[in-house]
Amino acid sequence: MEASAPLAGHIEPEPPTWQPRALWLSARLLCGVVSFYYLSFVFAYFYLRSLDTNNSWKIGKVHPTIGFGIAIVVCLVLSAVLFRGAATRPTDTFRAGLAAVVLALVAVILQFVQYIGLGFGASQGGYAAVFTGWTATYAVFAIPCIYWIETQVASVWRAQREGGIDRQVAEGVPADDVQLMRAGIEACSFFWAFYVAIGVLAFIILYIV
Repeated sequence: MEASAPLAGHIEPEPPTWQPRALWLSARLLCGVVSFYYLSFVFAYFYLRSLDTNNSWKIGKVHPTIGFGIAIVVCLVLSAVLFRGAATRPTDTFRAGLAAVVLALVAVILQFVQYIGLGFGASQGGYAAVFTGWTATYAVFAIPCIYWIETQVASVWRAQREGGIDRQVAEGVPADDVQLMRAGIEACSFFWAFYVAIGVLAFIILYIV
């Protein structure tokens, strides 16, 4: 009985549209994962608030400074708008992406600075627990997001420095690096805009509602 495996010594290349499409789809799937994670905090907030067992929704003075919240959300929104806009304007991608990284880092730093003078801990009721858990995990998870943006910005910087990237066709890899780079920027900017939208929702629920 003869083996049915192909005898050719090379790997058949994938269509050049597959990798950009995979990046596009992966970003959307990641948004779904993040949505379900932060939905737990939304549920916890309204569930514990409605129960308010033994008047333990807020124990003592539990009032985060809204000024910090506004500064953080403004930095995040500006970062998302700049980077998402840069995805449609290749000539401005490097500068806008760099500004997006800086603004996002400022937002994360402000969040941890807020904890220094917060005035309450996670044990002071349901609200304090939700506030601490939601904002802390959001800030921590924002760090790998910022790293992802930075890698896209670095790729753009390298491409601009080298005057464009056009490599030889390799087996199983798209020949157009620029196309793949733009697909990565689009996927990254879409996810970051979605993640920032969750941050805006957190601000509305934790500071305003």
